[in-house]
Amino acid sequence: MAKGVTELLSIGDICSETGLSADVLRVWERRYGFPVPVRLPSGHRRYRQGDLHQLRLMAEAVAQGHRPSMVARSGAAALKRLLIPMDNPRVDALFQAVVAMDTDRMRLLLRESLDHLGWKPFLQYIVAQLLDRVGMAWADGSIGIQHEHLVTEVLEDLLRELRLAFRTSPEQGRVLLCTLPGERHRLGLLMAALAYAAQGISTEMLGVDLPVASIAQAARTLRVDRVAVSLSIQSAGGTTRRLLLDLHDRLPSGCRLIVGGQGAARTRKIDEVERMIGLEVI
Repeated sequence: MAKGVTELLSIGDICSETGLSADVLRVWERRYGFPVPVRLPSGHRRYRQGDLHQLRLMAEAVAQGHRPSMVARSGAAALKRLLIPMDNPRVDALFQAVVAMDTDRMRLLLRESLDHLGWKPFLQYIVAQLLDRVGMAWADGSIGIQHEHLVTEVLEDLLRELRLAFRTSPEQGRVLLCTLPGERHRLGLLMAALAYAAQGISTEMLGVDLPVASIAQAARTLRVDRVAVSLSIQSAGGTTRRLLLDLHDRLPSGCRLIVGGQGAARTRKIDEVERMIGLEVI
């Protein structure tokens, strides 16, 4: 096989590296003319390394709420300008600690920001912006996946600690938090759990990537009055909607189903399913 062909990426490689689905890639190709794959004699699609870098930036921009049609018309330089969050010295300092993989400094700076702002502004203006900054840097190749994983672990440790420090009461209600099959993004789940715990609501963390039947069984066993499902931008769409309908039908009578996260707004509304907007718990 020619060297140029071996350097090309399969659609599976692209999906794995960007978090985009094969269906999304094909829709973008059809609607916006990008990416333009190389067609092998077998008919299979192959993609260039430059396509991967551009698609990472596009996926990050869409995850931040920008419209795919606008994102698809933007070059790499324009996307980077779009993705850079507002000037925030605290986030700048944290990002430099991420680049240096200095976990002690990351923890120190996160604690200082939390003490200064309180938990909700801390999540909105520090954690969310830091994740956007890290996502953009990973997308353009200036940091590696190891940096993203490290900051995720540091944030997960802190968010769990904060949640468990709140006093909760079953009289305020009990919520089961989880994600649907195939969804492995945990930080949004932990942020939602912290928001519930701060309101005195008892939280039961089931975790990520759960079969619908298992979620419903856990809701019965734990006797929760609501189930909150976190949806990332990658999990939005028709398949997610079908899973939510299935889960709603399986839940015990009187148990509310709530969705939140960036993917919630991009999944067609279901009358029986409530939406958590930002960190406003319901």
